[in-house]
Amino acid sequence: MSIKKYVKALVETTTKEHLETIYNQLSAINAVAKNDKYKLIILSPVISNDKKVEFIVEALKIEDEKTINLLKLLSLKNRLAELPALVALLKDTIANLTGNYKGYVYSKEPLSESKIAEIENKLSSKFNKNIKLEQKTADRDGIQVYVDSLNVEIAVYEDDIKEKLIKNIIRAI
Repeated sequence: MSIKKYVKALVETTTKEHLETIYNQLSAINAVAKNDKYKLIILSPVISNDKKVEFIVEALKIEDEKTINLLKLLSLKNRLAELPALVALLKDTIANLTGNYKGYVYSKEPLSESKIAEIENKLSSKFNKNIKLEQKTADRDGIQVYVDSLNVEIAVYEDDIKEKLIKNIIRAI
């Protein structure tokens, strides 16, 4: 059995907007799932399914009835431990349905908004998708662009350029 069937059922029974609501409510699960208390509760055979769902609902502050019902179903089928995978798949599914993808630009120095917009436009035209990029800082000199849902990673690092340049000079000698 795969977690894909739950996402497929959600897609078939709700609107894109509601899928985004469900995703937004569950998206914090990755941060919560790293907590040892969360793991103990979710994996415990002693704690009832209702208590597990109640814990997640309170931890994530979920109010949507369809999201709560999804959690109850996952709990009933002993699939709560797969919730982070479901959220990741839901994110990709929403991106595919809407054609809107989110990516990240990692660089040591902040790039100007015009540079980010230029990169967005070039990526969007290359992949025929609407790609929005968010700037993040990194320790390495260079630039890395990453769009997870499309499995796209483009990186140019200063060290790599210097290394290739030195190899070319040595070959020329």
